[in-house]
Amino acid sequence: MSSRHFDSLELLLAPLYFIAALLIATPVMDFATSILPLRGSSIEWRFATVGLLSGFLLTPLLGIVIVIALAAYADQLRFLRILSILNGFVAILFSILLILFALDVIQLRSVVQEQAKGAFQAAAAKAVVKHATFILALGWLSVCGFRASRWALPARVRVSAIPTGS
Repeated sequence: MSSRHFDSLELLLAPLYFIAALLIATPVMDFATSILPLRGSSIEWRFATVGLLSGFLLTPLLGIVIVIALAAYADQLRFLRILSILNGFVAILFSILLILFALDVIQLRSVVQEQAKGAFQAAAAKAVVKHATFILALGWLSVCGFRASRWALPARVRVSAIPTGS
């Protein structure tokens, strides 16, 4: 990487990280304010909340992708490793959430009125697919980011460390 190219990247990193943070934080805040007041003991509220959450996942995922791409491109290996571990942890949490959602769906199925069963099943299936693909994407990013963040010397340092015979 030329010195000029590296300087340009350094100048862009902060605003690009900020924009990625906005892509993550804004939908999280919108979701958090839309589920208030919290009623965790209500199975209907839990079903609606997880279903609503499924519609908020794509934009934060885009922000996460941008952050990971920036960290990888800028050779910020420690930050990439931390992000990868965090992504793995979030994927595990969402896996647990998906299992609990499936249990709520099974429990709610008997309570739903006959004419609403089709809409209920469609909403549940849509939420499951969205959550499952989010988990898959986050887990995949976690594994690949972890591999890419191996704490070895960056390639440009390794190349310059090779003795040249004259």
